[in-house]
Amino acid sequence: MDKQILENHINGLKKVRDACRSQLDTGAMKELDGAISTLEQLRDRPQGAVDAETLKLRALQAIAAFVSIATNLRDWL
Repeated sequence: MDKQILENHINGLKKVRDACRSQLDTGAMKELDGAISTLEQLRDRPQGAVDAETLKLRALQAIAAFVSIATNLRDWL
C-alpha cells in the first residue's frame, strides 16, 4: 500500500476517533486504536505481502465495527 494512502487513512481514522470519542465504548476505542497502530506499523515498516493483507483486513474489520457502532445500525434492525 502506498505510504501516502496509509497516511491519509491514519489521519482520517484519528479524526473520526477524536470526533466520536464520547459515543464509543472502551472495546470500540481499543479496536480503533489497534487499527490505527497497525496501519502506522505498516507505514513505518513494510511487511511481506501476506502480512500486509492480513493487517489490511484487520484494519477494515475494525473500521466496519466502528461504523456499525457510530451509526447505531443495530438499533434500527
